[in-house]
Amino acid sequence: MVDPNPYTWTLSILYSRRMRRAALLLSLMIGSSQGYWGYKKQPDLSSPEMEMEDGQERVKRQLSSAQITYEYLYYTDLILEGYASDTAEAFLTSPSSVPYSLLINSTLNVTMVQVNITTVEIKGSVTLNESFTTDLLDPTSGRYQTLASNITLALLNVYTKTCNPLHVSVIEFSPGSVVANYKMLLSGNISASQLSSSNNLVAQSLPGAISSQLLTLGVTHIEPVKLEVRYLDPIQLTCQINETITSVSWSLTASNISNMIYSGGKNVDVTVQVLSHKTISVLIINKADIWWEGTFICQFFNDTLIHEAKAEVNVILLPSEITVNPIQKSLTSRDTSQLVLECCVGLDGEEYNVSWSYDNVTLGVQPGSRTDMRCYSLAPPRPANNTNYTCTFTNKAGQQKGSTIPVTIIGVEDKYCGIDVNYGVTWNITKAGLSATTTCPSGKYGSLTRDCSADGVWMVVQDNCINQILQIALYNAQALEDGLGSSFVKVPEIIQQMTNSSGAVINNTAEVSAVVTILGTLSKIASALNNTFDVDVVTGFLSMASNLTDPDYATLWSSPKCPPASTVLQSVERFSQLLRADNGSFEIYLENIQLKGNSYGMGQEGHDYKKTFENLGVSISIDQQTISSLVKKSDVKITSVAFNTIGSLLPSTTEKLGNDSQLNSIVQSTSIQLSDSTSASSNILMSFKTNTSDKRYSQHCVFWDFSQKDSGGVWSDVGCTSRVEDNITFCSCSHLTSFAVLMAIKVESLALIEEITYVGLGVSIFSLCVCILVEWYVWKAVVRTNISYFRHISLVNITLSLLCADVCFLSSAFPSVMTKKLICLSITFLNHFFYLALFFWTFAQSVMLMHQLLFVFHHLRRRVFVALSFLVGYFIPVIIAAGTFLYFYPRDRYSHKDLCWLNPESGAIYAFAIPAGSIIVFNFLTLLVVISKLSRPSVSDKNHPEDRDTAKSILKAILVLTPVFGLTWSFGFALLTELDYLTRQIFTYGFAVMNAFQGFFILITCITERKVREALFNKQSSSGTSTATTTMSTSEAPSKMTASIKKKK
Repeated sequence: MVDPNPYTWTLSILYSRRMRRAALLLSLMIGSSQGYWGYKKQPDLSSPEMEMEDGQERVKRQLSSAQITYEYLYYTDLILEGYASDTAEAFLTSPSSVPYSLLINSTLNVTMVQVNITTVEIKGSVTLNESFTTDLLDPTSGRYQTLASNITLALLNVYTKTCNPLHVSVIEFSPGSVVANYKMLLSGNISASQLSSSNNLVAQSLPGAISSQLLTLGVTHIEPVKLEVRYLDPIQLTCQINETITSVSWSLTASNISNMIYSGGKNVDVTVQVLSHKTISVLIINKADIWWEGTFICQFFNDTLIHEAKAEVNVILLPSEITVNPIQKSLTSRDTSQLVLECCVGLDGEEYNVSWSYDNVTLGVQPGSRTDMRCYSLAPPRPANNTNYTCTFTNKAGQQKGSTIPVTIIGVEDKYCGIDVNYGVTWNITKAGLSATTTCPSGKYGSLTRDCSADGVWMVVQDNCINQILQIALYNAQALEDGLGSSFVKVPEIIQQMTNSSGAVINNTAEVSAVVTILGTLSKIASALNNTFDVDVVTGFLSMASNLTDPDYATLWSSPKCPPASTVLQSVERFSQLLRADNGSFEIYLENIQLKGNSYGMGQEGHDYKKTFENLGVSISIDQQTISSLVKKSDVKITSVAFNTIGSLLPSTTEKLGNDSQLNSIVQSTSIQLSDSTSASSNILMSFKTNTSDKRYSQHCVFWDFSQKDSGGVWSDVGCTSRVEDNITFCSCSHLTSFAVLMAIKVESLALIEEITYVGLGVSIFSLCVCILVEWYVWKAVVRTNISYFRHISLVNITLSLLCADVCFLSSAFPSVMTKKLICLSITFLNHFFYLALFFWTFAQSVMLMHQLLFVFHHLRRRVFVALSFLVGYFIPVIIAAGTFLYFYPRDRYSHKDLCWLNPESGAIYAFAIPAGSIIVFNFLTLLVVISKLSRPSVSDKNHPEDRDTAKSILKAILVLTPVFGLTWSFGFALLTELDYLTRQIFTYGFAVMNAFQGFFILITCITERKVREALFNKQSSSGTSTATTTMSTSEAPSKMTASIKKKK
């Protein structure tokens, strides 16, 4: 240490005293050295102006009446002389020491309220090109003293040329070659440019000096130097240096922990104004809380110089959280125990006035004896009615924050939930219709909530607790988002904290939300600041996302309280681009997320980018021409990420398909990052192995569009084309983001298909009504034999069943019906029943015809046939329909979500498809038997029919029996198989036409029967005369029925 004797520190001090006039004589012992305070001139308060020794003028302040009566303010310049000491240095360089009170001669009390410091403190370092040895750690060693003396003299020789060195000392030597750390105090008006010039001269004058750096205190000024603000009020600090310097940074030191202030934080605004001879930076903290209390440091950077200023900020706090016990209370008439209420806050160092209030009564209370928290109790008398008890904390600025405990009185007639132990918690008596809330177990933050139903039954516990590791990580992430901390430092710390502890274990929806928030916050901030991280940090981030999207947590994601899974998708997409990679390929493999990519140096020869995720069935390709054009201008990094499980957590809705689609592949994301941290777009080719290759449904290449902020995004196919080969879908897109394949689960509607269906249904209903009228009109004329009776009673019931089914189906086409769940449910059941009845009546008719053809000499009686037919035609369908309803409806899987029909996904549709399909097969076999019979001559026939007559008879049998037996439904079953696009269109139109007009075909079947036509003709021509009919003997019935089909009209 070198101290020329004496050195002088000059300060301009504003002080006050409570007396009219007094001579000022200050004396002060500083350390072990003697010095004195003296005044240069005593101001004359009687004159409007006070002359100073240097001729400068001071204007007397206009004081309030209170100040004029009791207090005077004086300005004076004081000189402190003597050897330097730590006490003097602290006073001269730290404005936080004011206000400072001095007692002069035991009678005069002087309070210094403003100090204008003209002393500059410098902390510097010089790096010497020498080998570091251990003797440089010992201040008494010869080498230590020699180096220290050489450096001290070099500093004095340089700085005495431009300013007045007050104190110079070498503090220590440290390794790194040899780094000498020193400290200086300078007086006088010193500019940053002078310090920069002197610093360069020091490096030149010292032998072996490599570099020299300076940290100054006193060149930069900050206002105010001491600030006290109310909770959530703004903090504003102004930092100024009389130089043109553009590089500025702010930091905050609290509890010996220093954090950078991020100017892009949502709670921080930093502006820098560069003028011709000075630079001004203004820091604004929009809302002050406990995070923003401490020492704010402003630093201007200029070459090897850092100019620093400090300000102390105290925030008048309010409790961040008030813990009440109990959170709510219900009292019965039998409860005679003393009511005790308690509210507690953490130890934040703030002094509060605490009061309890209820029923317009306010009571002040004192804290209890707990050492970990400050708790305030109240033991009020038992209330007669429902009462709210509010605990209020008031800080010294008059701000208040409170928490209320509702106490509910349970009447004699009221229902309530009794004491119960669940989730490891004792749930006290709670009135029906209310919710009980309690604190989380030790080591967790949040609350447990349990509803008491209107019937007085406890519901399931809602766990909103977050483990301590997660909560701390969430606090740190939120502080970083506010603008406090360096993302380059904090992001790896938070990730390591999460991955190396129980923070990776997720137990409830609240913890899912917390992890999603942390991932989103870290990726957003790091991406905005263009940070890059090594592979361990990126792997840690991806492992958090992989764990979060594990199928074991699928039930937690289904909660409506969960954030959208697209946040995880976007977070991984952002953070994967921040991987610091050398030229070449890089890979990261995790259970649910895989990453692959390539890095290209500028000017490097480009080649095709091809990555394949073999076990996931995805490949990506970007052509060589695109990459070559990019590497000519910049370094290029291409990153592809495959998500194995996140697709099931994303909604399948699209702008084009609506809700009629489902994800049919995994999700993959590809991005191109340039060296200036910007992203590039490119054409990309992809192939996806699809989960389902059903050709009935179209495959769409889509990307996740994050622009739809309300829903977290939506799938879109803009800029993408698709091509399908077997179970592989090839995608070509003109941009980069997250891609997948969606399958349209609703068959694409064909042109005029709805019009054909509804027109056909209308014609069918009309035709069936006409058919019933015709049957009623000619009934007696056509049912005189058993075989005719069997046939026509089956035809009438088939007609009635199809008529009811068509009416129900047509009614479901009205949108108003779909909105009424009960009506739609009824239509679904009736549709199921009547369509089954239709098929079972065709089955009954088919069995009758088969019986008559195969058992020629065995005859059925009418009563037996009718009983069996009604049993098969109506009883069996109603049993199947009712059983299907009773099985699937309680599971909420009975009806289709978009139609009044059975649910195809749950399997309910098979309760129709299996019986109908079986009957269609049987009816087809019956048709073959009939054709076989018609193709062979009858034994009783003497003349063999010609081939042409045989062909006409077979054709007529097909035309007559096919619509009646429901064989047109076979078109629908054909559509369930793998068909190409053209074939599928043909069968779709065929199914629509044949079934929509089935009633019309049945009418044609009815009126083309010879007996029906004859009966209609005879009734019209005979004007009431009875129609002559030929009675067919029962022994002749089978052959004559077949003959009637064969006979020409």
